[in-house]
Amino acid sequence: YEMMSCYQGMLDYVEEKAKAEGEGERWNDLRRAAIMTAEDIAKEEINLAGGCACSESWFHGAKKQARPYVRLQETCVTTTWMRFCEKILSVTDDPKWADQIERTFYNAYLGAMKADGSEFAGYTPLSGNRYHGQHHCYMHTDCCTANGPRGFLCFLKELYRRNGDTATFNFYASALVDGFDMYSLYPRTDTARIVSHTKGPLKLRLRIPSWSEKTVVKLNGKSLDGVTAGTYFTIENDWKLGDIVEVKFDMPVIAHALEHNVAFTRGPVLLARDSRFNDGDLTEPFRQGVKDGRTMPTFAAVRTPSDDFWMAFSAILPIGSHHANPEGANPETVFFCDYASAGNTWCRDNYYRTWFPVEWGPME
Repeated sequence: YEMMSCYQGMLDYVEEKAKAEGEGERWNDLRRAAIMTAEDIAKEEINLAGGCACSESWFHGAKKQARPYVRLQETCVTTTWMRFCEKILSVTDDPKWADQIERTFYNAYLGAMKADGSEFAGYTPLSGNRYHGQHHCYMHTDCCTANGPRGFLCFLKELYRRNGDTATFNFYASALVDGFDMYSLYPRTDTARIVSHTKGPLKLRLRIPSWSEKTVVKLNGKSLDGVTAGTYFTIENDWKLGDIVEVKFDMPVIAHALEHNVAFTRGPVLLARDSRFNDGDLTEPFRQGVKDGRTMPTFAAVRTPSDDFWMAFSAILPIGSHHANPEGANPETVFFCDYASAGNTWCRDNYYRTWFPVEWGPME
């Protein structure tokens, strides 16, 4: 995280120097260096939970995330990645960096925080347990608990931006900001509703997530054309009190295959099985045939079993090695929750899993 902080600081330095001395190729070179670094991190290191790093080192973690590496996703790294993306978003105005912040916030970041908000875990594995971090300097606290709250500041700062006659929503959480009232349970649900409390001409931009292929945007009940995944959608309107914008996202569950393992996401959220569901062996292998990028129609949202869970889903899946047996050939019903809720009791007998093994064939 020290390296990412330096690049973020370099962008702050360039911003101030360009204001004082004017734009120049030197400043453009430094900007490009920071952006290229962030793009490489996003491609090579960021996992499905939006986290990164092993023992505070880069290790090509994106292609190794199905393996149980040591000391994964230090909270300081998670928070600094969000802040680095925040700075690049302000420099580039490219919504893909808001996508990165959102994924990290709803998974690696919230997953690292204890349910009562009293501390942040030092490291948060993709499969295993949530547990306390180390103690620093003979105190009952650590750098991750100190750095953790900065992630909330990052998310709230980028939720809404106003630049002249253009207002931008990057995230979809209930809020009352600058003449707009948003109501949403996203990403638990797939909709957001924005009500105007302002008057006059204004461009309202909405970030359309890259994973939402068929987003529907309506203004006062009328569907609008030109909504494209991975872009900002702009509504130019002479706003009146009570104008309503409705957004419906495309949120199927998607399979991700890697090194004979499979994981599942729904919108920006990574899904996990949790031992509290008491629904069988979490290490039981999947049968072959679950392809990377496949939509999984057998997942369904269900009522959460307790207040410990934010989201819960049932899934009928091809699990189990005994599929030569007529009974064993049938699929299994198991349950998933959002990654942030998985293991959030911080008890060692509460374990979870996000990546699941897939059977090998005799010729592989």
